[in-house]
Amino acid sequence: MIRPHRPTRRGFTLIELIAAMVVLAILGTTAASVMMRATTINTDTRTRTRIHTELATAMEQVDRALRTIPARVGLSTPWIDTVTASSISFGGTGQLSLSGSDLRLAMSGQTAATILRDVSALTVRTYDATGTLLNASLSGSACDAIRRVEVTVTVTTGGLSDTLRTRVFLRCTVSGAGAGITP
Repeated sequence: MIRPHRPTRRGFTLIELIAAMVVLAILGTTAASVMMRATTINTDTRTRTRIHTELATAMEQVDRALRTIPARVGLSTPWIDTVTASSISFGGTGQLSLSGSDLRLAMSGQTAATILRDVSALTVRTYDATGTLLNASLSGSACDAIRRVEVTVTVTTGGLSDTLRTRVFLRCTVSGAGAGITP
């Protein structure tokens, strides 16, 4: 008697199944790692872009405020009242200062407004006509020698930071800049 030939059913062995699962786990872990890194880079890039944009906007306001510092009447000296390593007061009512982690700017008698948050450092430096760095703290007539003001601001958010610096030549010190304002 001849037995009919039955095809043998061949399945996966346990070792083959385990090997396939290990390969898939390695591929999945690698893919997840790549995706997490890409997400982190994307988030960091967005944060850096936001920080830089906010910082650049604030520095433009600072630059504009410093360029418009008036001269004292009859003199070509800037009307700067006081300067410290982290603030400057000018024009009798203007001020740039750090309050906590907020960069604040007051202009023309207005209340100081926060122009930038998360500021970790503010540095104000002043220079005379020859470009020599002046003392960190000046007040009264000692401020008459100032011709350039340099402001450096650092913002730190979520472990990321950005720093911008502006150095402004004071327009009121240019010959013929105007009659000035009486303090």
